[in-house]
Amino acid sequence: MRYGGAMDKKPASSRILRSSVMLTAHLFRAGQPGASQHRVVNMSEVGLCVGQAADLDPGSAVVVDIGQVEHVPADVVWVRNENAGLRFHDPIDLKAARLRRKGDSAPPTSGWLADLNSAYRR
Repeated sequence: MRYGGAMDKKPASSRILRSSVMLTAHLFRAGQPGASQHRVVNMSEVGLCVGQAADLDPGSAVVVDIGQVEHVPADVVWVRNENAGLRFHDPIDLKAARLRRKGDSAPPTSGWLADLNSAYRR
């Protein structure tokens, strides 16, 4: 494969592989009570991209809870459109981040997941 033009440049080998996921992250910010919830677009052990993030500011610090990984300090690196990129101060355990939060054992009550085990599902 030839890499020549801007559209077909070889990806940088230093870029960490990111996984697309269906998770929710809770972000805590200084001076704001409670956490804001954000859809996780993708994540790696060193950072993540969250949606619904237009109110975040690049350069600000946040604390992230995702899955069973809690209280992880991170910096907001960029904000574009409705997404933001966060970089963790230390790598996280991706397996633990994908696990259901402690105390959150209720099965889904809406959408296709709620009917997953239905005998009437086609």
